[in-house]
Amino acid sequence: MSVREVAPGTMAIESARATAREVVKNGPLSRSEVARRLDLSPASLTRLAKPLVDSGLLVEGEPQADPVHGRIARPLDVSTELRFLGVKVNLDVLYAVVTNARAEIVERATLPLTSTDPESVAAAIAEIAGSLAAHETVESMGVALGGHSLDGQTVGVSRSLDWHDVPLASTVAAATGLRTVVENDVLSLTQAQHWFGMGRGHTDFALITVGLGIGCALVIHDRVVRREDPNTPTAGHFVIDRTGPLCVDGHRGCAMAYLSSGSICQSVSMGLGRVVGYDEVLALASANDPVASRVVTESAEALGRLISSVSMLTGIQDVLLSGEGIALATTAPDAVAAGIAVDRPVWARPIATRIEPMDFYEWARGGAVVAIQDYLDTYPVEFAPARKAATA
Repeated sequence: MSVREVAPGTMAIESARATAREVVKNGPLSRSEVARRLDLSPASLTRLAKPLVDSGLLVEGEPQADPVHGRIARPLDVSTELRFLGVKVNLDVLYAVVTNARAEIVERATLPLTSTDPESVAAAIAEIAGSLAAHETVESMGVALGGHSLDGQTVGVSRSLDWHDVPLASTVAAATGLRTVVENDVLSLTQAQHWFGMGRGHTDFALITVGLGIGCALVIHDRVVRREDPNTPTAGHFVIDRTGPLCVDGHRGCAMAYLSSGSICQSVSMGLGRVVGYDEVLALASANDPVASRVVTESAEALGRLISSVSMLTGIQDVLLSGEGIALATTAPDAVAAGIAVDRPVWARPIATRIEPMDFYEWARGGAVVAIQDYLDTYPVEFAPARKAATA
């Protein structure tokens, strides 16, 4: 296979940024390995990496044997001194974290929300960002929320917040002085898992989240799939059973009706004649309470059917399960397995499912990862001027 020679210019800048992304995502890596992954010549990679090392974005590790050529080399890694801020917007509270460039959390904080109007949320984000940035020098910020980001800057639609065309990023950036990018919370969490979590090293996987809402995002051919149209229904309204319960939008038997924590609590509360919370529902099911056990079993089977449907529609065989309500899957694992099997041919390859409970700080970390990616995509690269040929 031939390799590319990259001359100075716009292509060189993009190739240098691609080098940085490869090292941040998969490093530490030897220069020869980065060159192999990006289909570059060793000489081009050396030239592209130099400004990244000179600027302090990348650093050289301890000398070790190059796995490709066998000679001693210093692998490239990302500086651990860089800091990024991530914020997760919930209806009643903000969760915020500061991470390094490997998305490792170094500081965290929460702030109650007294209102969800755009001005109040932007002010609260600025307040919590100011508090955290007072202790760290932050490069940029990512905000994750339940809604559709048009361009990383504007929230086109957020039905949970009742927002339409809100220029959140520019408002927050003006208040904080930090470059700010806004992304859907499930996509942010998926980006974090793709680069630094359970999905690292996988080019194709699905992430399904269970909690107040139901989320699903796909990584196909090593890229997160985006929904361009905010009016396209999400996986939460995928029909599991047309004879099932109603969701808040009046749909019968959709994933939201079976799996949202609110729907589960409502069903158990009606059966018991008293109000119960989600944790109590799962505890009652574990103790074999007949009402809670029936509801949890049906919901877990519905989760299995959703997993199976996502796999059959996309061809994806690796499914990550998370969200604040994913303890449903660990409470009734046999029911999840039964739900997967019911619609799946006996000859089909088993779906690999992995469960990782995550708190809202992990969702905020997703915002930080979006900020890291944006930082790398816009990183200023300056090449040294080419030497002039000597004249006789």
